[in-house]
Amino acid sequence: MRGGGKLNAYEPEPAIVTALDKLSSDSLLIRLKLKNPDARRDFRFHPGQFIEVGLLGYGEIPVGIASSPGDTSHIDVSVRDVGNVSGALHRLELDDEVGVRGPFGNGFADDLILDKNVLLIGGGCGIPPLRSLALYIMEKRSKFKDVTLLYGSRSHQDLLFRKEYDKWKDKIDIRLTVDTEEGWDDKISNCQVGVVTNLLDKGLVKDDTVAALCGPPIMYKFVCKKLMDLGMPAENILVSLERRMKCGVGKCQHCSSGSKYVCLDGPVFTYRQIIDDYGGL
Repeated sequence: MRGGGKLNAYEPEPAIVTALDKLSSDSLLIRLKLKNPDARRDFRFHPGQFIEVGLLGYGEIPVGIASSPGDTSHIDVSVRDVGNVSGALHRLELDDEVGVRGPFGNGFADDLILDKNVLLIGGGCGIPPLRSLALYIMEKRSKFKDVTLLYGSRSHQDLLFRKEYDKWKDKIDIRLTVDTEEGWDDKISNCQVGVVTNLLDKGLVKDDTVAALCGPPIMYKFVCKKLMDLGMPAENILVSLERRMKCGVGKCQHCSSGSKYVCLDGPVFTYRQIIDDYGGL
């Protein structure tokens, strides 16, 4: 499922920082507004797609879009402070300017998720693309069956977007897990201690159920196995490999595997495709 409106793939479009929200000790939500009204009008994307965000003098990085595709007046991205470019993005202030290219890749395909039971399974800082998908689902709630978010993180403080879950729970079931109770001073409902696979049970894998996953690669290995043990076919497991990307246009070879590129053919694949084309995770 590819976006209907795309900026110049090679030329960054200027965008202004309109909001900043510290999501955790190392993750920052950056809200961007494209300066050109025509670019804002033409920019359209699907949940699971990504953009390149860059700063002059530092470079650019690929980041999954975290906002709703139903409102392109702004673009939300979550950036983790782990390198030179991401560190510079963390030092942004309101009204600062960045460059945006995209959207790139594919997303979570409508033909695979509409009229289905949907499991959104996230780990750590991998939740932003699933936030985009969750917002999309909630806006079109009648087109989906049961929807459940399963999200695990290191600690209570590392649960991204935790302020939003109370607003979501009227439309989707939310189950959270953390590795430790340490520092847990304001408990969130439906949050337990353990790994995200502990949240999976047979009752969640019904007929016509698909799972959308985004998180660290090690999570995929165990979650995909658990889902298939519960009876879900590999074709119904949708996995985002966005962490493997760099340039976004298939030129740098950073994300290539054989004849395929994560940035062009992904970042969303079925688990069957990963097994067949990428040799697993």
